[in-house]
Amino acid sequence: MGLIRLLSTTTPFANLDEQQLAGVLTCCEQQEFPRGSVIYQQNTPARHMYIILDGMVSLDDVVDDETIISYERRGPKGIIGIGSMLGLKLYSLTAACIEPSSVIAIDVPELEKIFDQDYQVGFKVMSEVAYIYFQRYERAKTRLYNVFKEIPVRLVCREPV
Repeated sequence: MGLIRLLSTTTPFANLDEQQLAGVLTCCEQQEFPRGSVIYQQNTPARHMYIILDGMVSLDDVVDDETIISYERRGPKGIIGIGSMLGLKLYSLTAACIEPSSVIAIDVPELEKIFDQDYQVGFKVMSEVAYIYFQRYERAKTRLYNVFKEIPVRLVCREPV
């Protein structure tokens, strides 16, 4: 399956027409990573967003040489590095391959140039990116709630009226 076909079936690019997808394709490169390799490290410049084609990637917070907190795993059609689309200068987590993985690397600064040339592409893609981020926020909020609901203390977080 060609990269345009793959992009057309993957959020955030599924709502673009073939001409728009062809423009986005100019910012894309397919890359292969062996098991155990790192796609990007936290606190390094965030210039790419990645769509996972095959394999499995762990998103980890590397606290120190001995402490790694694994937050999520993403497999085929998963998107990582999405914060680069929202103006984050540095990756907040490390993306490590726990299986051999194939990805589409999207050069975000180049994609932003396409957005400047075609506002419709920018609006469509960024609407989907915002939706993805909101879904992730909701999942994180639910996980946090599930942790705190086990604590037998009532937490009051709002100001008195």
